[in-house]
Amino acid sequence: MNRKRNIEFVSAICIVALMLTAGWGVLSANAWPPEPMPVYSLAGTWLQTVDTDPLSAIDIVTISPEDPRSGKGFWVATDINPDFTANGLWPEAESWTPWYGTYVRTGPDTWQGKCVSYVRKDTKPKPTVLHILILEGTWTMTAPDFVEMVATLSFYSINQDIDGDGLPDEGQQPNMSIQTSGYMKLL
Repeated sequence: MNRKRNIEFVSAICIVALMLTAGWGVLSANAWPPEPMPVYSLAGTWLQTVDTDPLSAIDIVTISPEDPRSGKGFWVATDINPDFTANGLWPEAESWTPWYGTYVRTGPDTWQGKCVSYVRKDTKPKPTVLHILILEGTWTMTAPDFVEMVATLSFYSINQDIDGDGLPDEGQQPNMSIQTSGYMKLL
């Protein structure tokens, strides 16, 4: 009886050892453990070129690190060579503010963002806001130092901000919208 029990015990140990050895062999054959997926960051200073934006050609974009708790961050973009009149669309325009916006991570290499800028006439003692510009889009990092952007640029009159909070009132439709694309290179 003892001999039979010993044979069963040794057989069970051999089967478990064979399973462990074969299991590790299968895992190691598949490059275990796998390489971690890179998680990119938008934080830094970028040069942005917009292909279809008639308002500017080059921006300097400064982007904060995202909050690890929410995946959100902010950016400020300054036009290097703006055409304040937008090719004559707003002949009374004399300046505009930088673009101020927020973004949220939507994947390991993608973000959605929204930003605002104000077209102004430089009256004294303070400028008069004429138009509100809203840019909403998706930014995809295709390399650690290169981002592609696809967005919609919407134009609103200051008269579409009745409550005076700096944004178009709920339900207001843009006077015009442009689909735009471009890219950013890390400085």
